[in-house]
Amino acid sequence: MPKPTEFVKFSVGSIVNPGEFTFTQPLLVGENRMDYYKNKIVIIINELTQSSAEYHTMAFRVAPNAIVLGSTTAGADGNVSNIMVPGNIRTMISGIGVYYPDGTETQRVGIIPDIEKKPTINGIAKGKDELLEKAIEIITNHN
Repeated sequence: MPKPTEFVKFSVGSIVNPGEFTFTQPLLVGENRMDYYKNKIVIIINELTQSSAEYHTMAFRVAPNAIVLGSTTAGADGNVSNIMVPGNIRTMISGIGVYYPDGTETQRVGIIPDIEKKPTINGIAKGKDELLEKAIEIITNHN
């Protein structure tokens, strides 16, 4: 990155005032440097992309010349908190909300690609990786 860039912020609950949620300051990725990676970057996602992969997509996407390709992710990012309920049953929830710096929500929404592309039945039958082929096309296109 050529400079520190905001990519995510969270909402957190108050221990003092239950039910109150506030936004954290946005987190930054990158640093001031002239020798940052200047070529194209394609991040491939789909509906199976979730959790840490969604968070990392948010961080990578702010790089200059980065493009997110594929289909909307699962919308299941955020930390995980374990809860034990009666009967020795364990369940999990996300204890924080995850947002873009502008306040756009990601949980239950997913990371929306810049370019939507899904595998086709024809491509699968032919053993083609159509998303990888599109990523290569994007990277090698000199426009």
